[in-house]
Amino acid sequence: MLPPRVVRPMVLAAALLVVATLLAQPLGSHSGAGDLHPVVLVPGYGSSQLEAMLTAAYQPPAPACAGVADQGWFPLWPNHTAMRDASQVPCFADQMSLVYDAGADDYRDAVGVATRTPFFGSVRALIGWDKLVQQLEGMGYRDGETLYAAPYDFRYAVAPPDHPSAVGDRYFRDLGRLIQAGRLNHGRPAIVVAHSFGCALTYQLLLSRPLAWRRRYVKHVVLLGPALGGFAAGMYALSAGMDYGLPNVTRPTMLRLARSQQSALWRLPTPLVFGDRPLAVTRTATYSARNMSEFLEAIGFAEGVRPYLTRVLPMWEALPAPMVPVTSVIGFGVRTPETYVFGADGLEGEAEVLYGDGDGDINMVSLAAVEKWSEVEGQVLKVVRLPGVHHGGFFSIDFAMKSVLAEISEAGESIEQIGVVSCEQKCSDY
Repeated sequence: MLPPRVVRPMVLAAALLVVATLLAQPLGSHSGAGDLHPVVLVPGYGSSQLEAMLTAAYQPPAPACAGVADQGWFPLWPNHTAMRDASQVPCFADQMSLVYDAGADDYRDAVGVATRTPFFGSVRALIGWDKLVQQLEGMGYRDGETLYAAPYDFRYAVAPPDHPSAVGDRYFRDLGRLIQAGRLNHGRPAIVVAHSFGCALTYQLLLSRPLAWRRRYVKHVVLLGPALGGFAAGMYALSAGMDYGLPNVTRPTMLRLARSQQSALWRLPTPLVFGDRPLAVTRTATYSARNMSEFLEAIGFAEGVRPYLTRVLPMWEALPAPMVPVTSVIGFGVRTPETYVFGADGLEGEAEVLYGDGDGDINMVSLAAVEKWSEVEGQVLKVVRLPGVHHGGFFSIDFAMKSVLAEISEAGESIEQIGVVSCEQKCSDY
């Protein structure tokens, strides 16, 4: 197997000239939908809309929360009401939090709260993808015809086969059917484009399907900012909590929001990728991915140890190649939290942050984890590195967005390249 190779910007520019010509063509310039492989978009954490409905069993944590009990389905995420009105923050936190049922070994909504993800299959469901979707439409893609979206409840994840995961399993069934629909409706396998947490879900979906299914229904997978080994900031979120940008959120509320979610444990750095790297340091202890259970106990989250050990860690003990063509597009050269050093107050206090390379959120060691697949015979892999691009920059930075579009366009053709494309001059040729 050939080692990864670097294609310099001058070479890359020639290839991109073809893509630029394609993007300059007027809308509908393709001869028809039959010319395009269907594209399925799998968003990252927080990029799917969530709706909630309260039942008679709901016990509001504050008087202000009782007013929505009779209004049917309402927006839970994004929640603009809570962002404007601090009195609604306890309501949002209560309705957004999950419960881990140790007896059932599964996660569920709080009592009296029902949730759903609207617009499955349509790009209307996505948050923050507007510019990229508009460009895809300019290339001839049509929502519900050749362009699909697979939103999900990002508070959940999936579990190993011997553990229940009602919400995650249902999503995998729906996502699998959506991918299959491309082949059934158009006679062509799908190109799956995933971002961030969506990369982890897409990867696990592929592993859960027989190889024959993958090769029949999946033409290519484009991973944007994949974090298949977790990231250091995932640990800090469990120790400090999450506020979702809301005003005046108390520490107990932030901790509940962070720790109740099944997906929070998926963000933890894995031993396979991070090894013994120091990630959280106090005056008396050093925590790495190899003693994560001790870290969870030290931050007062002992109830997270069992689901971490039984439902999360087994899924990330190895990273086998998916054996379908993969393109990984990553940002690098952005200061990224790497180690958190805590002072006299220990893990409950403020931390000094030591930075390393990455995309601002995901550490480089995790972004680059997929590159080991280049050593696997039969696995087609291309890696595109974009300097200075933040984790969410694929949807806002012009040259990064054009790079993503170029890879989607190329994925529709036959790709046999195995290597690394390094855009070292901020891709000025884009």
